[in-house]
Amino acid sequence: MLEAVGSDLGRQWERETTVRVMTAYVAHELNHPLGTIINLANTLSRHLARSVIRPADIDEYLKGIKAEALRASTIIKQLRLLTERRPTTRSSVCLTEVCREEIDRLRPLADAKQVRIRLEVRTGRTQVNGVKELLGTALYNVLINSIAALDDPKISGRKLIIRIAMATPETTTIQVFDNGCGLPEAIRDKIFEPFVTARENGSGLGLAIAGDIVRWHRGRVACHSKHHGTCMEMVLPSEQTLGQEDSK
Repeated sequence: MLEAVGSDLGRQWERETTVRVMTAYVAHELNHPLGTIINLANTLSRHLARSVIRPADIDEYLKGIKAEALRASTIIKQLRLLTERRPTTRSSVCLTEVCREEIDRLRPLADAKQVRIRLEVRTGRTQVNGVKELLGTALYNVLINSIAALDDPKISGRKLIIRIAMATPETTTIQVFDNGCGLPEAIRDKIFEPFVTARENGSGLGLAIAGDIVRWHRGRVACHSKHHGTCMEMVLPSEQTLGQEDSK
């Protein structure tokens, strides 16, 4: 009897934890596009009130709002993919394209924080089988975390290096190096778990989402950190490897 009650309570706790984590995931991911939409709408309203805006500029603001709204919708679809068990259509994804798109997306923030970003492609095997938007979200969250780690006045020559390389004959890796102060040893092995963070104002969700996405792609994540910098690593099966596994 007591074992049955304990088992029921355990399942209930597990369900409640899952709901709590997924709710936090949605809030974390939607915060960026919704914040951008609000800023664009407020700026547009101020310009309209002063009658100092051209029709072409109005159109640009509206395009930005529509793009961020579409991104919010895409985020919800992505998170559903991570929780649903039904088969999902995957396609060939070029990791170089994913990296370049996310670098362009974060360029204004990096420039504002005086962070130089460099992309290094050290393998010709950059194709993986997956969902491009999901992989972009994973990399975006890793890059946001690394830029935040460099937001310290004591750090000079702030830089991020994104490296695509062959980890093994069967896997390709994306490594993100920063020259920050490193992570505390106590959390290095747990940094991809929900609600684990080294920052006072951090949510501890960005890297957890990245980790879930990489594992959904049958890959793995790792953190290598010392006092003079950190490397976040996402290792993914190559397109050929997944094709061989799926054909078995």
